[in-house]
Amino acid sequence: MTSKHEPFDETAKAFYHHFFKSRGFKVETEREIFSRSRKIDLIVRCIDTDRRQLQNTLFTHFRQLNALELKGIHDPLTVNDHNLIMMRAYGLGVPKYQKKSVKHQEENEPTQFPNEITVTIVCVTRPNKILNELKEELRFVKKEPGIYHCDEVLGKWIIHPSELDLVEKNYPLLPLARGKKLEEFISLCMEEGLNDYLQLIVDIGLATDPEMIWKKILEVKQMKHQIHEDTWPIIDRFFQEIPEAIGKLPTFQEALASTQKQSMQQGLQQGLQQGLQQGLQQGLQGLQQGVLNNEHRILVRQLRRKFPQVPKDIVQHIEATSNMEQLDNWLDQIIFAHELADIDFNKPHQKREF
Repeated sequence: MTSKHEPFDETAKAFYHHFFKSRGFKVETEREIFSRSRKIDLIVRCIDTDRRQLQNTLFTHFRQLNALELKGIHDPLTVNDHNLIMMRAYGLGVPKYQKKSVKHQEENEPTQFPNEITVTIVCVTRPNKILNELKEELRFVKKEPGIYHCDEVLGKWIIHPSELDLVEKNYPLLPLARGKKLEEFISLCMEEGLNDYLQLIVDIGLATDPEMIWKKILEVKQMKHQIHEDTWPIIDRFFQEIPEAIGKLPTFQEALASTQKQSMQQGLQQGLQQGLQQGLQQGLQGLQQGVLNNEHRILVRQLRRKFPQVPKDIVQHIEATSNMEQLDNWLDQIIFAHELADIDFNKPHQKREF
């Protein structure tokens, strides 16, 4: 059952529902087992021929009936949660709809034995108590980085995406990683054009950690990594969806404050040499000019990033403009423009020099 504190749940469920369904698996979301318990996030049914498609993935352990549970940043896996999930997994083996006569039970959903069922819990936050303190009681053993298995009749797996190796078989769950591992995977997605995974990262990140993604995408671009051509529309959409957030990001505010402070200090130092009154005036002018120059730099930089060829007269026109409201208006137009002609620079038509 989706928690109102877990904004990425619906997005993640929809992604993994499509991931399995597009490969021919029968998938169901929000499966209710007991009326007073939470629902299972995803149910994946496999036959022997289906499982061959999973041989080189994180889901190679799947059997005939598989429960996939997603535990997000604000929904860590507790011992009580673990017990409820196991209870639901055992209940999953009972057909969804019971008829009065066994003869009339739906043939498409037979009773499943525990050795035909697996439960996989994907934990964005590492469940340290279960994996460390209760290691002997719950018997989860590390199979490889980020993957833990309990060898019982009903197969139990815990996967912590932030510990996974950066290899192809782990790609499906790496979008749920955090910290350094997620940053590495973002770079990989941009370089190799893994756009389905990058889109999931962006969709989740807009609700959880937009600043980290914003900083990482800018870093990759500034370091001039080879970005896959098909990836640019996703990067563009990401910036279109957070224009109002850019000015609120701490890194952006710190850079602006630093520029303002530096300009004020320069103005005040000059003022002390020429007289207190004149210095104060220059300090204010220096502060205003510093803010204005910073706006010019940001505007021209964003314009050149989005459009490879920007006419010189447009750049000169921007740098000659001192109206802050006009500059902000142009920045908004740049973010949403699909081509340079969509931006109204309030200039008469003339031959442009590049």
